[in-house]
Amino acid sequence: MKMLMRIAGFCMVVLCARAQNSNRLSALPEGNFQFTGNWDCEGSFRGNQVHKSTFAGAVILDGKWLELTEQDVQPATGYVAKYLIGYDAQRKQLVEFDANNFSAATYSSDQGWSNGVLTMTSPVSQDAGAAYVANRFLYSITGPDGFTVDWQISKTAALSWMTGDHLACKRRTHS
Repeated sequence: MKMLMRIAGFCMVVLCARAQNSNRLSALPEGNFQFTGNWDCEGSFRGNQVHKSTFAGAVILDGKWLELTEQDVQPATGYVAKYLIGYDAQRKQLVEFDANNFSAATYSSDQGWSNGVLTMTSPVSQDAGAAYVANRFLYSITGPDGFTVDWQISKTAALSWMTGDHLACKRRTHS
């Protein structure tokens, strides 16, 4: 009887572990959309200043993380960034590491992809001198060869979002 109970207990542990793994959020959107490859992006900053950049996308670390590399073309500020989006098993949410040549930041999402949109939000800043208290990125799939990136900021802890930057990206079909 004890052996039967041990086997049943072991099976329950295995089944629970499998259920937890199946509920983990994916850094990759559902469906056939692929971020892999090269992208040309155009849009504008707040105040209608033109913004153009390139993105390169890859799926890394055994298919579990999305890596996006951005390089601005216009304005020619020299901005380059590497964004890594993946699952944090301890917090049970997606995380994004934003490393760029001006600074670094982290973002998270406990919802993951929903209807082709991933919203990654920063923690609320306690710095009274900060230009904004929180910011977020919305990655939206617009079709098989397109996505948008919207950077939004909130100047108040009540999180009233305004667009700081909008980019529409199209898959590059040439080298």
